[in-house]
Amino acid sequence: MAGDDVRPSAPPDGRAEPGPVVHYYFPVEVEIVGDVDDAVVNRVVERVFAELDREMSSRP
Repeated sequence: MAGDDVRPSAPPDGRAEPGPVVHYYFPVEVEIVGDVDDAVVNRVVERVFAELDREMSSRP
């Protein structure tokens, strides 16, 4: 399944951090099936990013 290989990224060189900080990066893939115009695709993209931003912003 896509996304099963999730690993923390390495911190940038020379950056001192006060404890273990883990950054996760994961792909998001959305497939739209059917004949839709660009306006619909753009609305889907905007909604997906808005929902991701809302969820990530609500995390401590």
